[in-house]
This record gives sequence, structure tokens and C-alpha cells, in this order.
Amino acid sequence: MIDGITEKQKEVVDYLLQKIKDDGLMPGDKLDTEIAIAKNIGITRATVREATRILIEQQRIYRVKGSGLFVGSTGKSDHVGRFHALSPFDFQAQKKGYKGVRKVITVSIMKVPTAEMAQALRIKSGDQIYKVVRLMSFDDIPVALEYNHFPVSMFSSMEFSKLEISKYSYIEQITGKKVQRREQHLNAINVTDEEQLRLLNFNENDAALEIYETVYLDDGLPCEVNRAIINTQLLQLRQNTERP
Repeated sequence: MIDGITEKQKEVVDYLLQKIKDDGLMPGDKLDTEIAIAKNIGITRATVREATRILIEQQRIYRVKGSGLFVGSTGKSDHVGRFHALSPFDFQAQKKGYKGVRKVITVSIMKVPTAEMAQALRIKSGDQIYKVVRLMSFDDIPVALEYNHFPVSMFSSMEFSKLEISKYSYIEQITGKKVQRREQHLNAINVTDEEQLRLLNFNENDAALEIYETVYLDDGLPCEVNRAIINTQLLQLRQNTERP
């Protein structure tokens, strides 16, 4: 049992973890409200609040002010299975009656900005990377903003317009290898950056989900570090992260 947790709080924790498992929920999926949870299992809302605080501290779930509780991550995404034949982004756009649109906003070559990114990409701290800012939209409705970082040593040349069709397909075309796995870290944020506010059509301090991910090829080599700011009200994160 978790230190300091009461039996009633443990009942809530067990209920939520079992629901996530039984319903096949993934990072970014919305959970029931605290009021609904309390009603479903006959426990006070105060107890539910304390139990959810424990799960938030463990990064199993996260709270977005004004929106509620969402499934989080313990650091590494561990969902394994086949990718949908249509990308999750295109699939969701199509399901909502839209076309998935990818637009490259800016491209630059720069020295890898941090030691952490260099380590993630397994390159030297003085090596160069491509930085590609890409806006994802349902028709003309922006839903996500990506900051893609690729090692120049792996991609000596790139046709950036190809990233407006399919990023992973293009990576596979260049490398001759399959994109297989992603390790993701998720955070709930309030957006304040002027560029992000403008491109995502947000108001200042609107809630969003921030994802840091490292993408690996089937030989285990990392090919990309990506930071994405996502409007989870429009784009739900129901996607598998590994190709067998």
C-alpha cells in the first residue's frame, strides 16, 4: 500500500486504475469528474480529491483547470500494438468530418540546444540539428503545434514539404528503416508563449497538453526529439506507440 493512504483513498485509486485498464484509456483521455467518481463508488468527494492528488503526484493522471482529470503517464509510454492504417491524426480528423492538414511553419539548422537533447539523439553537444516547426490542423482549425528536431548527421538532406504529407513515412523513406517506438513525457500546461497562442488560436493561459517524445527506429537508434503542444479538446491522444 502507498505510504499514508487510507483504505477509502486506496479504493478510489484502485477504481481509477482499473477503469483506465478496462476501458483501454491512453494518455490524454478524459476521466470521469470527481463528483461522478464519488457517486459511482459511494465515497465523499473530499476523499476522491485526496486520492486523485496521489495519482497526480505519481503522474498516472493529471488535472487541467476548468477541464477535469485526464490519463497521464509514468514517464514512458508503454502501449504496444499496431499503428492504425490511417495515422491517429488523420483518423480523428476524418472521424470529425475534417481533413488532416500539416503545415511546415519554419525550418532552421542549429546547434543542438541542450545536453539533454544531444543525449536523447545520441549526438555530440556541438552537433547540428534541423528544427522544424509544424502546425497540425483539422481543415483550418489548429489542433497541435510541433517542434521537431532531427540530427543532421542522420538526415544529410531533407525535403521539408514531405513533412506536410507524413513525417514518419518520410523518415522511413530516407532511412530505409521503420519507425517503431516512442518514449513520451506528458505535462499539463497553461499556454503563455506568444507564438503558440497565435498559431493555435488560444487565449492566454488556455490549458493544453505538452508532450516531449523521443522517436526510435527499429534498430534502436533515435531519429527525432519532438515537443508538441496539443489542444486535447479537439485532438484526443488515442494512439499506439510501437510497431512489432
